[in-house]
This record gives sequence, C-alpha cells and structure tokens, in this order.
Amino acid sequence: MSLRVPLAMMLAAVITFGLFWTMQALIGVAGELKDAKPPPKVEFVRLKRDTTPQEKKREPPKRAKPEQAPPPPDISVSKASLSPTTDFAAVTPDIDASGALDGGLAAGAGSDRDAVPLVRIEPDYPLRARQRGIEGWVHVEFTISKSGTVIDPVVRGANPQGVFEEAAVAAVSRWKYNPKIVNGIPVERPGQQIIFPFEMEN
Repeated sequence: MSLRVPLAMMLAAVITFGLFWTMQALIGVAGELKDAKPPPKVEFVRLKRDTTPQEKKREPPKRAKPEQAPPPPDISVSKASLSPTTDFAAVTPDIDASGALDGGLAAGAGSDRDAVPLVRIEPDYPLRARQRGIEGWVHVEFTISKSGTVIDPVVRGANPQGVFEEAAVAAVSRWKYNPKIVNGIPVERPGQQIIFPFEMEN
C-alpha cells in the first residue's frame, strides 16, 4: 500500500507533463501554419482575336429603264400642262356698267369652242416603285362630260404594266374642264388622250 501512492502520483505528474508538452507543441505548429504558402490559383483568361472591321458597300437601287414610249398621239393636252392650274379668266366673265357679258361668253349663244382645261393634277408616284427605282409611263384615254368632268378613263398602254396605272387614272379623274360648246350647247368631248411619264429626279 505504501508504494502505490507514490507511483500513482509520479504517473499523474508524467501524464500532466505530457499533456502540457502536447499543448505547447500544438501552439508552436499554429505559428507555422501562418507562414504556409496559399495554394496556387488557376485563372482562365479568354484571348480576343484581333479582327479588322469590314466595310459594307451600299449600292443605290438600280433603275429599271422602261421600254421606249410610243409616239404621243395627237391630243389636246401636253406634258408641260400637268401642273395644277386654274384658268379663272375662262370661267369668270367681265361685267360692264350696262350688265352685258364680255369675255368667253360674250359671243352669244351660238358661239362654238373646244374644251378648255381648268384644273389638272399630277399623279402621285407610287411609293414601292420609287423605293425600287422603277420608271415608266401610262397612256390614258378619257371623255370630257357636258359638265366639264372626266368620265370613262381607260388605260390604253403602260410600261411596266401593273405599276403606275392606278395612280394615272386617279389623277386624270380629278381634272376639270370648261366643256366643249357647239351652237351654244355643251357637249361631250370623247377621245381625249394623255401620256403620263413617271420619271424619278436625279
């Protein structure tokens, strides 16, 4: 019994010393961990290829040249008179102090005259044809009524077909005339013809 107590105390002292030594060793390792080098980082870099910009050449739309227009028929209107005009002198007579009429109506009821244009409107250039650079012409025949309006417009020819006919007929249908007078009576004037050129400005 007398030896067990000293041995137990010595064993406890050794174990205690071992524990303290182990703790000291762990503390020393912690300082070494701070000096440890971090693991290498792998970075991915995308390389951009050098590209030279390419210039795109834009060419203007090519104009489709129509076939040669037929010779204009013998008509009473001309291309130069396609702008909207109104001949007010032909419709507004002068009145003198005695109340007599002068001007176009002063010749009496038996005077004859041909139809006189009052209002002429140019046709609108179709938007799709303008964007595509298409040019052409339309030949229209019509009749001047007794009241001076245009009736029965008919397309006699067009190039290219199916492009400008609608615009030409719409324009000529809005024209106004002083009707033809025969023996003092207004009559119809058939067989009127006009060629509308559709040309783009340069």
